[in-house]
Amino acid sequence: MKRVLVILMFLFLLLAGFILYDTYLNRGIPKLDVEDEKIAIDQLYVYGGHMGLSGNLINNKDLDLVLYNGDFISYDINIVDDKFNLSDMINNGIYLDNLEVSDYYIFLRSTFLDDNGENTYKYYSLVNDTEYEETSYYTFKSIGNKVVIKMDDGEYDTLMVNVTKNKDKNIYDVVVDPGHGGIDSGTNKNGYYEAELTMKIAKSLKKKLEDNGFTVKLTREENQLSKDEKLNDYGKNGRAIIPYEVGAKYVFSIHLNSSEAYYVNGLEIYTANNINYKFAKNLANNLNKETGINYSTSRINKISDGVYTRMFTKKDIEDSTERLIKDEKKPYDITTDSNYYFMIRETGGFMTGAYVDNRNDDVIYNPYYNSNVGIESYLLELGYL
Repeated sequence: MKRVLVILMFLFLLLAGFILYDTYLNRGIPKLDVEDEKIAIDQLYVYGGHMGLSGNLINNKDLDLVLYNGDFISYDINIVDDKFNLSDMINNGIYLDNLEVSDYYIFLRSTFLDDNGENTYKYYSLVNDTEYEETSYYTFKSIGNKVVIKMDDGEYDTLMVNVTKNKDKNIYDVVVDPGHGGIDSGTNKNGYYEAELTMKIAKSLKKKLEDNGFTVKLTREENQLSKDEKLNDYGKNGRAIIPYEVGAKYVFSIHLNSSEAYYVNGLEIYTANNINYKFAKNLANNLNKETGINYSTSRINKISDGVYTRMFTKKDIEDSTERLIKDEKKPYDITTDSNYYFMIRETGGFMTGAYVDNRNDDVIYNPYYNSNVGIESYLLELGYL
């Protein structure tokens, strides 16, 4: 019996050794020859599901960016003077949900012709000179991956993307924010209250999304708040903090509008700036088509039919500063690159100009204001109540 066990153990070790050899040695990833010069990355972020980065160039001839894991995935880059980036729009770049489980090394690749007229390549490592040593992102639940962007500390000493199966359970695809609630009823007309209607719409949207395979988190539940309570914007379980806490990819903040001008009406979808507006335009067009709601008649901050982007103006900044000083508070670092609506601005990290930091001791702040991971957020004004 002992002899049989010894033979079985020997066969098991032999099989394990063969698998190890076949996986890691016989079919190992060919090693690249990498240039000594390194390229410094000065900006690295993820917005929605897209990774963006920029840096300083060594040269600017025939360059692309590649992810390497034995195979190459190539991306075009923008080059201006001695700087490059993946895109001028924060929701473009490398779409991380498309990457399969693997380790991907990131290089800039220079292409030139050798003496025989054939393509030859040089590869340059990327050094992370940002303050963000490690960046984590969660794909849609249906894909189920966790993506970590960090420096490779061994093979190439370059920036890399590590994609593994996600084991974290409290992750959601979408956060739906029913605007207002509790003591804050929003606008009202003829017995209809915005907070009640946004909850009905949010619950319906949540069900539709879940029926299509998405996981959805609401920022507040029905009857969660008494008539004397208000949902915090920031702090633990705050309206703008929940999307970070659950690793969401998208936020839809539901509202109904109001105006003293009787002739203003229709749909307005507010977005961050510096984005590819394709998704927002599709959203507006589909809402118009499926519900019959017309596009807003307002022209202020308009990008296209039903799509708007509002930024802080100098007057807005002056007014905010004046109010804070009057309340004996320190003014925030608001610029005209800061998005006006907090559910867009404060869920998008530094990419959308979030600024509510902890400089005022007695004010609840946004711990993610300087995050380099942002949620792609839209504020939907679904007509005028």
